[in-house]
Amino acid sequence: MTLEKNRKAELSEAQAELRRLLEQENGLNLAFEKNSVSLERALSQKRGVAEALERHDAYFRYLRDEKDALKKKILLAEKKRDKCMELVIESMKEVKIYEKLKDEQYRRYLLEVSMEEAKDINDLVSFRETAGGSN
Repeated sequence: MTLEKNRKAELSEAQAELRRLLEQENGLNLAFEKNSVSLERALSQKRGVAEALERHDAYFRYLRDEKDALKKKILLAEKKRDKCMELVIESMKEVKIYEKLKDEQYRRYLLEVSMEEAKDINDLVSFRETAGGSN
């Protein structure tokens, strides 16, 4: 595999990891919303309010802690994705530079071949003129 393909594969992996983490964050947000609705329902029943508050509060704290930890992971995943993107762009630029150099070298080669052919033709014409003039 070429360096560019390796870097593109790493970028794809980094993007997939970031998507996975963002999906987890969405799941936590959904759980937070469900817990809020559940708490409102429990409070509206006016029975076991203290127990409901304690249970929901513990779950809210758990969700908050999970979300805080997940935000750190998301930040790291975004940095990794950005770094991979920079490396992909860098390798694409390198490939373009190499292609330009290759094209330039090929043009120089064609020019050299053309110049050699012109020299050979000139030598041949000069030889004929010289050989034809001495007879």
